[in-house]
Amino acid sequence: MHDDDLDRALFALPLEAPPAGLRESILRATVYAPSLAMRFWETLAIGALAALVAWLIASVAASGGVGPALDWIARELSDPAVLVWASLGSSVALFLTQMLPLRLPPSRLRVLH
Repeated sequence: MHDDDLDRALFALPLEAPPAGLRESILRATVYAPSLAMRFWETLAIGALAALVAWLIASVAASGGVGPALDWIARELSDPAVLVWASLGSSVALFLTQMLPLRLPPSRLRVLH
């Protein structure tokens, strides 16, 4: 059989009718699904917590214990240059994630009959 013969045979098969409400249930689960976007303060809190946990893990690994790591963090946070760079990096990250909407246009599929 050639591709044309196979296509004709497939299109000649009797198809079962779709269940009632199939299209609506698919649209409800995809296009009209509720947004999982978090509020602004939740995003900030999760980002700050993740940054602090990563910093604590790195300092514990570098210093060899929790006590020396906390001393090191206290020394670093008392340095004005560290605070300036942390605030600058936080503001850039905030700008890029919250102020610039990176939304792609929806794509449409063409159905060929």
